[in-house]
Amino acid sequence: MQIVFYTDSPALDFSQMNEKAFPSAPEKCPFADCAMPVNLKKHGYYKRFFISKDFSGVLFIRRYICPVCGRTVSMLPFFCIRYFQYSAIDILNILYELYASGISLEKLIKKVKHDFPFIERRHINYYRKRLVANRQLIQYGLNLISPGFIQAGEIPENQQWAKIFLQEVYSIHPHVFLVDFSNITGKSFMTSQNIIA
Repeated sequence: MQIVFYTDSPALDFSQMNEKAFPSAPEKCPFADCAMPVNLKKHGYYKRFFISKDFSGVLFIRRYICPVCGRTVSMLPFFCIRYFQYSAIDILNILYELYASGISLEKLIKKVKHDFPFIERRHINYYRKRLVANRQLIQYGLNLISPGFIQAGEIPENQQWAKIFLQEVYSIHPHVFLVDFSNITGKSFMTSQNIIA
């Protein structure tokens, strides 16, 4: 399990085993079938590769273990997306630029190549397809975050929906969205998920 948390610390602060960069250990087991009110114990770090506009390299992610059930929990900074190397904020920014500005994919790639020399058309197309495939999950998460996000009336087509979704994310702020969405749904907005229960 991973708990996503907000931090003011930049990614660089996580490039070493920096105890101060992480929040305190959970005071109860986050697994529903355990949920024992015990302080989880430190259980080392694991490494993950990370790419952002400001930092690219290895990050150290703190792990905790429940002394009762023996399962581990990782504390993931909000700017990381599970199973993705690129920054969550940068992925949102790229998608926002694509949908909100109406820029062509070719021009967008040329624009972002300065900050991300290895990003390709296939990356951005993958993000677009995953966003649309997760439409139901994303709308579910937004509705849990705030019932005001429940869309009424005519259902927009995917292109229009993506634009509306990204505008909503920026209205509540990407940091807030990333933390709340993950902690409410237990998933990231880019999780491979075509349908919710």
